Amino acid sequence: MKNRQYSDEFKEQLIKECQETGNVALVARRHEISPNTIHTWISKYRKRGTVKSLPKT
Repeated sequence: MKNRQYSDEFKEQLIKECQETGNVALVARRHEISPNTIHTWISKYRKRGTVKSLPKT
């Protein structure tokens, strides 16, 4: 299993794609990413209105 870093723009693009298709599993398969990863991004997006990380204190 690889530990990858994805840009905020890429994450937002995939979230938008999931909203358009209504299918997280399909988008995850297309981009070879775990559906759980995308669900995590969506959860963070809903909580903050963005997928960008909070600044560390």
